[in-house]
Amino acid sequence: MVYFEWLYDVFKAANTLLDLVFFWGGWLFFLEYPFVFLARGVYKNNKQKRKNPAESNLGDLFSQTLILFILALVGGVIWSFPDIALLLFAWDGTALDLVLNFPAELGALWRDWLWLLTFIRWGEVSLLLLAAAYYFGHEYGEKRWLNSAIGHIAIVFIGLLFNRWIGLFFITLPVLAVYYFSLYNLAHVILPASNPEDRAEKRKRFMILAAYAWGIQFPIYVVDGHAWNKLEPRIPGDFTWDFPVPGLVWTRSHQVAAITGGTQFKRLDGPGVAFTGKLERPFQVFDLRLQLRTNEIDVVSKDGISFKARVFTAFRLDPEAWDKETYEKMRRMNPVLRGADKPTHTLGSFPFSHQRIQATLGVTSTKAAMGDQLIYWDQWAVNIVEKTARKVLSQKNLDELWRPARDEKYANALDGIANEIKEEAFPVLRSAGVLVFAARVVNFNFPGEQGQVDDISKQQIATWGSEWDGKSSKILSEAQAESEYAQQEARAYAQSILLDSIAQGLQKAQKMHPDLPRYIIAMRFLSSFQAYLRRQPAGNEMDEIQTYYTELQEQLFPNQGKENS
Repeated sequence: MVYFEWLYDVFKAANTLLDLVFFWGGWLFFLEYPFVFLARGVYKNNKQKRKNPAESNLGDLFSQTLILFILALVGGVIWSFPDIALLLFAWDGTALDLVLNFPAELGALWRDWLWLLTFIRWGEVSLLLLAAAYYFGHEYGEKRWLNSAIGHIAIVFIGLLFNRWIGLFFITLPVLAVYYFSLYNLAHVILPASNPEDRAEKRKRFMILAAYAWGIQFPIYVVDGHAWNKLEPRIPGDFTWDFPVPGLVWTRSHQVAAITGGTQFKRLDGPGVAFTGKLERPFQVFDLRLQLRTNEIDVVSKDGISFKARVFTAFRLDPEAWDKETYEKMRRMNPVLRGADKPTHTLGSFPFSHQRIQATLGVTSTKAAMGDQLIYWDQWAVNIVEKTARKVLSQKNLDELWRPARDEKYANALDGIANEIKEEAFPVLRSAGVLVFAARVVNFNFPGEQGQVDDISKQQIATWGSEWDGKSSKILSEAQAESEYAQQEARAYAQSILLDSIAQGLQKAQKMHPDLPRYIIAMRFLSSFQAYLRRQPAGNEMDEIQTYYTELQEQLFPNQGKENS
């Protein structure tokens, strides 16, 4: 029994001491915060002044500190209002007695009712917490701000009812510790991570989930579609609050996010998880994969014919290491590429250089005026190729679109046009961090109004077609003459071979049978020749051979023809 009385006395003394610390600690906070604010402001002003001596905000800082000091005094009075009310209503003497007897009698009265004053002050803190939760969390927190505020207030008063400060330490604090430890573990499950074992990243993910529970989260972005889609936060939030709470931008393994702070470019972050701070948000997402684009452009040829050309382009953000010559050339064209001779991010399947992407961003971000739609980097690259293709095509006649400049074997006019486009567009795009693999015209179209060809184009096409008809007729006539010449040569060659064969046969037969008459040998050859002709199908060539056979027969047997006649 004595042990419990001793423990009760210890708890009572501890509660009284903590009540006093709670009261005077609140006053210390109200009086100390304006001076801390002033010291921080002077430090920031001196730091800014070293960068730019012309800038100084000390006048505004002192005015803000004075206003904050007045507000702190008002807050201190409100903090002490329960004590003042108790002393005024509990004291039944005169004002002079109040002043004279304050240290003794009123001090004892104040200590007797200090436990009730602590409850009232905790009520003030709870109301302040509820008001702050509503102010900061009602816009993006739905009902989460209300649930969190009421839950915390309820846990605090449950502990207060259980022997005041002892209940706060042994009930409220353990319950809140278990709650936030559960949030800490849950954050590692539901939020994406780039390095799950990094303690700093774990802490930031926990802060994001805890802020979400109160409705004061910064925007959370998930780039789950194409990089050129408009970036909308998956979970909206206010990025203007000065809270130590990060936002989150999650990109795929082939994406990099350009993050801005207010109106200034801050950094490139990704792939994976990127954490944002005050005023920071993703401005543009870069796709590191190979990009393939095709589009039709309107062109007017050198001879005045309007037509459409389909342009194909293959490009990507430059991942290659540059040699010294290439680096010096690109650096002269774009000073932003200083130190961009090799990729700075080599992990994963999509290496890239931060300086080159920053150069690309610097070019594309200047292409959109206030209120205009933003031109993304890939569209800018396509525009450069199309502009170059239009320029190259406009310098050629219609005939030159199909006729190669050099009439070589396997020459193709479109290959020559593609080389001209790539040679002109390649250095411009590479100096902006974009590597072009292919840029060529793949097709032409000659539409007129409502699908009809206009008269000027029709006339030009007819002239162009007649020229090609003349060329084709010339080629056909040359081919026909060459064919006839080849046939005559073949016929003469065949006749010579035939005569040689007959002569050689006669000589061989005469050597074998010297007494055999020559006309008998000739007749045997002619009869064999005639039998061969009978077995062949009729035709122009066979008629010529038959005529030749008749002439040969007359030459060998001239008298036989006269006798038959």
